[in-house]
Amino acid sequence: MKSALILFICCLSTVAFSQSKKKVQFVGGARSLISHMSMDPGAEDTVSRKKSTGGYALIDLGFKINPNAQTEILGMIRINNDFGGFWGGGVTFDVRQLYVRGVAGKIVRYQLGNIDYKLTPYTFYNNDFDLQMNSSGALRIKEDVNNYETFYSKNNTWRQQGAAIDFGLAFPKVVNEIKFNGFITRLNPTNFTNILERLYGGGNMIVKQSKYLTVGFNHVSIFDLKETAIGTPAYRNNVSTLTAQSALGKKKWRLKFNGETGFSTSGLVEDTSSLSDYFINASASFELKDLGLTASIGYMDNGADFRSFGAQSKRINYDNVNTIFDRYTNDQILRTTSLYDLYNDPNYYNQSISTGIAAYNPALNNVLPFGVATFNRKGIYSTVNYQDKKKYVNLDATYYRLSEVRGQGTTELKKFDFAKTKLDINVSNMFSWKKKQTVNVGWSYQATNRAPSPFGGISLTTQALQVGGEFELVEDLFLIANYSYFMSRGNELLAVRDGNDEIINFTEYNINAKEGYYAAGLRFNFSEDVYLSAFYEGNSNNDNEINPYALNQVMVFYVMKF
Repeated sequence: MKSALILFICCLSTVAFSQSKKKVQFVGGARSLISHMSMDPGAEDTVSRKKSTGGYALIDLGFKINPNAQTEILGMIRINNDFGGFWGGGVTFDVRQLYVRGVAGKIVRYQLGNIDYKLTPYTFYNNDFDLQMNSSGALRIKEDVNNYETFYSKNNTWRQQGAAIDFGLAFPKVVNEIKFNGFITRLNPTNFTNILERLYGGGNMIVKQSKYLTVGFNHVSIFDLKETAIGTPAYRNNVSTLTAQSALGKKKWRLKFNGETGFSTSGLVEDTSSLSDYFINASASFELKDLGLTASIGYMDNGADFRSFGAQSKRINYDNVNTIFDRYTNDQILRTTSLYDLYNDPNYYNQSISTGIAAYNPALNNVLPFGVATFNRKGIYSTVNYQDKKKYVNLDATYYRLSEVRGQGTTELKKFDFAKTKLDINVSNMFSWKKKQTVNVGWSYQATNRAPSPFGGISLTTQALQVGGEFELVEDLFLIANYSYFMSRGNELLAVRDGNDEIINFTEYNINAKEGYYAAGLRFNFSEDVYLSAFYEGNSNNDNEINPYALNQVMVFYVMKF
């Protein structure tokens, strides 16, 4: 295997040197991690390991080939070596990325293989993970690594395998242009016995009438191919939506209107009792350009049976369990998922669209666990963004006041409050310092309440705070520091559903947990895309006041992108 890989690289290297630099490029990245973690179980524990040391070195080597001006081919190979492996032991080889893309007939753009795709927040969208606030310092390093590993991008796309096309038409009158987008991906293959071939496809048509009005028609569908397995009914999840954006403005102000509405149907093709429902989401925003201030207010109404799994799939798979110190104490109790685990354990991350209502953690996100497309929610929301001209501060604040559309097991409706704020402070600009000094603050608050009913009352509150900073000591050498605090207290009733998405029972959920985190270290930037960082971090967790524990870790990261 290694000999074949070396021969392959040599052949491609020969091609690269025999052609112009524009024909073949090397792209990719490299990363190395050394870590030492220890656990204080906070109780008598004579059977569990309490320390762990490990690390790895990997390189992603990609070859971007342009055989002509209209075509690009990318193939990327990963070589990964866990520390402790000698003479080739512990080395793995994987194909990390592979695609062909280009322009056909100077009109249609296409891509085959790995595609990064999204449409709208209600059709096909990769929501940020729960309680993401304002990561910086050590947390930002780990978040960037997790996003790279799981192919998450800042514009909320999902990495899928399939094909995509898009093209546009321009017109001299009536409308400016019309854009068409389409995609098809494979969610899972058939096993030729009882699992059908499942595909996911759709697209949209965007009509830009003028700079004042844009209208979009969107449709996505998860569907099984009949007769690819024996005796298994085919499943469908269809979502169709209409979007509209309108804008008016002058030199000093700008007014925008945004909206999306549509409906969904989901269920077995042979079953006439499939679920169907609608949603509507509309907002208006007003921008004062001289002040750097933008404020918006909106209304949303997502039906209780609205299902759009391309928008409701989660990044975190809460059905998975810890792989880091998963059990502790002499009773070998299972350690529950913490915020710290979401930054450290890649086993939690999901990379595919899944049907069915995904598991979620009410302590981390009970208001909008599936993003803005969360079903059975209605109410108002508002946002504020402020950035001064000198870029001293950048403030984002969002507030939701929601309720259920339909009660679960009772006519009483749950009420939800959700507020979050992110503040970036550029200390360097404030004091005209040449060296970079930044402070970041994030705060989140969630509350779920329901009046007493035959099932009892509900009261669940969650708060989270993150503070971080990056301070340049000498050129390219930064002190990084973090502090975060998380608290969740109260009770909730979680629905238990059968295979047809019907509620058949409820489970009681009680929590009284606190979690604290701190980190400090250094990062040296060799260039914009290459850095070395070392830091120490500590984490304390008190889950339901039973068997609290503490984790401590020293980490050294080397990260390169090229």
